[in-house]
Amino acid sequence: MDQQAINELIQKVKENTATDAEKQALMEWYRSTVYRDAEFPEEEASVEAVMLARLEASIGTKKGTGHRNWYIAAASVILLLGIGTIAVLRKPLRPETRVTVQPPHDIGPGANVATLTLANGSTISLTDAATGNIAEQGGIRISKSADGQIVYTVAPSTATNGLPDTGVAFTYNKIEIPAGGQYQVVLPDGTRVWLNSSSWLRFPVHFSSKERSVELSGEAYFEVQRDPGVPFRINSLRQDIEVLGTRFNVHAYPDETNIRTTLVDGAVRVTAGGKSVLLKPNEEADLGDRLHVSQADVEAAIAWKNGYFRCVDQPLEIIMKQVSRWYNVKVMYEDEKMKDETFGVLSNKFSNISVLLKMMEKTGNAKFTVSGATVVVSRKK
Repeated sequence: MDQQAINELIQKVKENTATDAEKQALMEWYRSTVYRDAEFPEEEASVEAVMLARLEASIGTKKGTGHRNWYIAAASVILLLGIGTIAVLRKPLRPETRVTVQPPHDIGPGANVATLTLANGSTISLTDAATGNIAEQGGIRISKSADGQIVYTVAPSTATNGLPDTGVAFTYNKIEIPAGGQYQVVLPDGTRVWLNSSSWLRFPVHFSSKERSVELSGEAYFEVQRDPGVPFRINSLRQDIEVLGTRFNVHAYPDETNIRTTLVDGAVRVTAGGKSVLLKPNEEADLGDRLHVSQADVEAAIAWKNGYFRCVDQPLEIIMKQVSRWYNVKVMYEDEKMKDETFGVLSNKFSNISVLLKMMEKTGNAKFTVSGATVVVSRKK
């Protein structure tokens, strides 16, 4: 969109005459401008500078022009839309040197933390493991790359002999991500998996020639290596997913009622309770009391994988479950009715928890107090 179109949308939002589609268009422009890659530094002040620079670069803010006022108006209007993180953009960009200090009663973000359980029952802390080879089993070499992901590859000694398929019992590995963690793994077939907090993935050390099957609890984003003759299958709690080669997200936590499968591209078939649905790109299968398909907010579904929180008009309880898992905190409500109130948030997830909670306080009636490893939610007075 050009600046005139953006100005017109802002004015409509101010006058409360904008349609839902127009509000969405404005938000999509903002997100593509400021959060286009979600690669932000960890310090709050530096995050603000990056966001401000991107927004100003997009609208061409120049000294002595009215663009600065327009930019501040844009920040205010987007805040009115319920996203809440734009408040940090109201301060002018200035060079600043700051020593990073963990404030009292604050909690740092999660990190790459995981444990790998091998077929023989032994466990390896992937957080502490050094870069390079970790183990070898069943003709598969397990290594940790320089960027921290775990990679399964065929060991050179067996590369020309193929992998056993029939008459051999499969051996399984399990990678577990605790609260406050995330991790990436490359499976033996080349499929890439991003695992979110409080999740685990169980998979064979090598796949058969007929199918590739894994088990998931929690949340994971998959980029499945295409192999039309060998379908990829995921069992996640109450549903099964079949795919030939595609990118999709599965949200299947045991402590949540609904299981969601969001398709980015390709095609997947979701089966549950005797019903089967075939998803197309930008669709989502939602399994609650029944299985149904709807248009997906793909950006929101995979925001965690791209490094940020993004929720639009979500119940506070759902948002705080994400916060609880990532920051490894317990959440308590002084008023249980607060759980159902809806909030919006768009925030870099590598900031301290105080940054996120302050942003959320600007968008609703909630007040958040951090006490040790507990976040207490109360109603503003």
